[in-house]
Amino acid sequence: MNLSFLCAQTVATPKEKAISETSFATVCDVLLPPVGNKAPTPVQLNVYGKAAERFARIPANAQIYIHGSKLRFDLESKTYSLHGGIVTQVDPSFPILNTVILSGRCVKDIDQEDARAFKTTADGLMICNQTLSVNTGRNQADLFNFYAINSAEDKLNYAELLVNFTRKGTGLTIQGRLVTDSWIDKETKEKRAQTKIQLVSMTLAPKGNTESKPIQPQTTIASPTGVASLWGGKTAEDLAEPWGAQTGNALPDLPGYAMAAAGSDEDPPF
Repeated sequence: MNLSFLCAQTVATPKEKAISETSFATVCDVLLPPVGNKAPTPVQLNVYGKAAERFARIPANAQIYIHGSKLRFDLESKTYSLHGGIVTQVDPSFPILNTVILSGRCVKDIDQEDARAFKTTADGLMICNQTLSVNTGRNQADLFNFYAINSAEDKLNYAELLVNFTRKGTGLTIQGRLVTDSWIDKETKEKRAQTKIQLVSMTLAPKGNTESKPIQPQTTIASPTGVASLWGGKTAEDLAEPWGAQTGNALPDLPGYAMAAAGSDEDPPF
């Protein structure tokens, strides 16, 4: 699974881009609003088909909602991009959404001795970094870095769960949000930024057990030799008869039925 539901702002006017000799996409750089004290997140948005035609009419600096787009990550340029989905322009009253849902497999074991993978801060926060491999088809996959940060008082400590229950090859579905950290490099004095997925919730895939016995049915249902009749054995011709003729009862005393019985041309009041 790879789905994104995001609000963003167009940096420029969307432009058409040729993908092949017969297919085109509408492409635009967008900025996701900052989360907390984070920086805005730059993402390239690629829209296809009829949705691309509508997207091309959206102006620069417009607020948009992106529904059901797929998130991609380029390992060489370390940039994120969105592909497909439906894009619509919204007004400032529209709620800010930042939801990414990914299913895949973890690519590493968590080394608790490596501060880049797991650490506890002086403020009592526990931070764990993991990487998820998400299939993109044709025996290819994207690698998404994500992290969990929790305090000891949190009811669900996802950082601790990642350490204890994820290993290389563990199946995992995560819900997260795209966030960007920005800082000044101490050596070069240049501004740097890094975008990651901040974990909101997760679901571990069921563990496989090769020793378990196959599930056997607990009940046996006899299979009739003929096709079972529906609607009490009535045919379409029977159902076409008036209700009273089928049941032997008078028509119910309702205005709609009375008009229908009298052959009124007026429509029933319901």
